[in-house]
Amino acid sequence: MKLCRALPALLLLLLSLATHAPATPANKNSLAKHFDTFLPAPLNACTTCHLPSTKKSPESLKDFPHNPFGNRLRELGDQLRADGKKSDLATRLTLIAKDDSDGDGVDNLTELLLGHNPGDAQDKPTPAELAKASERRAAFDKFLASYRWKPFDQVQRPTPPDVRHSSFPIRNSIDAFLAAEHQARGLTPRPPAEPEVLLRRVYLDLIGLSPTPAELEAFLADPSPQAYERVVDRLLNDPRHGERWARHWMDVWRYSDWAGWTGGNQIRDSQPHIWRWRDWIVESLNADKPYDRMVVEMLAADELAPEDTDALRATGFLVRNYKMLSRETWIEDTMNHTTRAFLGVTVGCAKCHNHMFDPISQREYYQMRAIFEPHQVRIDRVPGEVDTKKDGLVRAYDAATNTPTYFFHRGDERTPDKEHPLSPGVLAALGGKFSVQPVALPKLAWQPDQRGFVLKESQAAAEKAVIEAQTALAKLAATNTAAVKTEAALALEIAKLKRDVLAGQLRAEQLEPTAKKDSDEWKKFATDLAAQQRHVAVLETKLALSKEQQATTEAEAKSEAAAKGTDQTAKDKTAKDLMAAKKKLAAAEKALAAAEKEFAAAPSTAFKPRVTTSYPAVSSGRRLAFARWVASPENPLTARVAANHIWRQHFGSALVPSTDDFGANGRAPTHPQLLDWLASELMSPEAGSSGSGLGSRVQPPAPETPDPRPQTPDPTPWRMKRLHRLIVTSSAYRLSATPDPANAKLDPDNRYLWRMNSRRVEAEAIRDNLLWTAGQLDPAMGGPEIDHNSGLTSKRRSLYLRTAAEKEVEFLKIFDNASVTECYERKQTVVPQQALALANSELTLDLAKRLAIDLGARASANDAFITQAYRRILARAPKPPELAQCREFLTHGDAARARENLVLVLFNHSDFVTVR
Repeated sequence: MKLCRALPALLLLLLSLATHAPATPANKNSLAKHFDTFLPAPLNACTTCHLPSTKKSPESLKDFPHNPFGNRLRELGDQLRADGKKSDLATRLTLIAKDDSDGDGVDNLTELLLGHNPGDAQDKPTPAELAKASERRAAFDKFLASYRWKPFDQVQRPTPPDVRHSSFPIRNSIDAFLAAEHQARGLTPRPPAEPEVLLRRVYLDLIGLSPTPAELEAFLADPSPQAYERVVDRLLNDPRHGERWARHWMDVWRYSDWAGWTGGNQIRDSQPHIWRWRDWIVESLNADKPYDRMVVEMLAADELAPEDTDALRATGFLVRNYKMLSRETWIEDTMNHTTRAFLGVTVGCAKCHNHMFDPISQREYYQMRAIFEPHQVRIDRVPGEVDTKKDGLVRAYDAATNTPTYFFHRGDERTPDKEHPLSPGVLAALGGKFSVQPVALPKLAWQPDQRGFVLKESQAAAEKAVIEAQTALAKLAATNTAAVKTEAALALEIAKLKRDVLAGQLRAEQLEPTAKKDSDEWKKFATDLAAQQRHVAVLETKLALSKEQQATTEAEAKSEAAAKGTDQTAKDKTAKDLMAAKKKLAAAEKALAAAEKEFAAAPSTAFKPRVTTSYPAVSSGRRLAFARWVASPENPLTARVAANHIWRQHFGSALVPSTDDFGANGRAPTHPQLLDWLASELMSPEAGSSGSGLGSRVQPPAPETPDPRPQTPDPTPWRMKRLHRLIVTSSAYRLSATPDPANAKLDPDNRYLWRMNSRRVEAEAIRDNLLWTAGQLDPAMGGPEIDHNSGLTSKRRSLYLRTAAEKEVEFLKIFDNASVTECYERKQTVVPQQALALANSELTLDLAKRLAIDLGARASANDAFITQAYRRILARAPKPPELAQCREFLTHGDAARARENLVLVLFNHSDFVTVR
């Protein structure tokens, strides 16, 4: 939308009266035709959302006979100036919106938004239309006034309800909140899930892989009441937990590998080596790094820990938004997705006008933009690789401390208000402290080529060049011409001199900050270094001249040989080549003369320093201030949004269904108190409660002595593993997913969680489990992305396959993998291609054959084979009817082929692609 900021409160109020049907092309064309004199882009763009599409409105606007507003604008300007009042365009447009140009008793903007011609007195809204609009406005006001969900209010830890006679054990506060809703709504929770169903559920949720038959058998054989909790603790400490949950957060944070132009090195979106950010996510989750620290590192690690290369990887969150072709889109995406990912608010509308539903002003939008205005992207060297195109650390940094931000009139970047640059700011409605202090960076942060490993590698490279030159000369000793040996000797001398020059340059970098430039010692050092550099220049030009002389001699020989023949084309070509060789020879002779002249000149202290990369020594501090504001416990949204995402992944439905919009235009939570309790528990765990918050009212089964207790969760604030543990150990999480007609009548969508939601396994977990059950999954972690074209042959987890615009694994796309554009919540589809992919893809056919062979080696009898196949693939034993059907199936055709086909059938079983 591009709406003139000149119509602030009045315009936004009246916009709410319009229906939200899209405008037809006739609407847009007529608006552009008749209103461009004063609202060129704004109203034309706003018609999509804000102008009703009725049978009458397109024609009435299309037939608009004249535009009285143009003259009215001029009249108002003259009148206001004569009265000594403000006469800018914004003021005049606001007055025009209130005007009644055709004298029909209805102001211009109301008519326009109701689909009528504001310049035709005969085209007037009916009383019924006006009444309906008034009713809608009143209803909207009432809605805002009575809205119980106050997401911008501070999080207050609610007291869990005292639930008596619950239908399931109250293991922690989660159960108390849900049980209270069950009782209030007459819902009866379903019984606990079968042990094997629960085990597979928690395995898939926490590590993304199903339990092995051995793990399943051990769990079923363990009579201890603490058996399940111990499994949970083990899975939370499993390195695969980080891989599993990294993929979810990569959805929310819009991870994308780089996308370039085919056949070139230009990067269109994201950046090379951004896989290091992905590895940082995995490692941070496995280390249970506090969520608030993760947020700060992603937004401002370069200001928080400028020399910590591990933390700097986190700024891939910002790097991912890079757009080569549009800085404006780059900044907009950074703004929009930072707020949606961490704060659950949409700010995009405020680019053009004050937010319609939430307390976000257009000015605040641009003040937030000022936070990100200075930042850019760079690639630093990493140990072992000089060429940053091959490998490097891609990270964010501030290219300047004073980059201005301007207010865009009508949200149009072509109309900046350059007379009034804006200072950085945040959303006042969220409260909190925001204070920007520039950050003085340590030297190695802004002069990365001064880092120790860079210096050592540079010296090692110089020494290597000497050794290679010595080896080359030794090989030529008895086998080549004098000219060639002379060149090799020159190359060796040059390599030695360059090594010495580098040592001198490095010494100069150490001495220069404190050196007395007028001292004899410094002058001698600088003069000797400059003389060495002059000597290198002479030798290099001599070597170049020698090569050009040899090339010219060869060209002359070829030209003379061609001249003796009859091929005119060859004559012309060799003559042309000779001319080019002579030009290069002349240039080389000239260069040598200049170098020798410089060498013979008077001694000088003006040596050339080492060529290094340098960046600003001070960072603006804007992003660090913003990151701390976002990650503060005082921010009412950050913890709520994070807890909501975690809850959705475990239960298949979020407490706030609109996961990226907690504002008034989103959807209210089903359990607002539970959400606030989870947010409070994330930020500040209740001391001594292990997360229950219930004291003597907790009703878990009594521990069995001497059974070892599960580990005590870490009480450090913002630890996500603690929240995972609370959720998956609750009674609510352990419920069966089986239906119940009586409950379904009261709560058909299971909003109040009287049962567990069955849900489809994500695309990556489907592929990973195919490999896992067949014993083919490569457990290697981290590293550069794997070519997406290898999706059917690579054995690595899907997390590591390239995902970018137009560079995705087709198998994963079929199963609704994350969109790289944005994916705050994945869609789920059921289409024939999914069954076809599981039945016919190269991946599944190969794995079915491998697994059948492996199972056959372990179980020769058909019943044993069937049972092991079920346990391996579906993590359960076959039911009697299934066992009978499989027996019958295996009696048909070739035995080995029948077993392969049975495995393939189980890969296609709904239980394989479903979390029950």
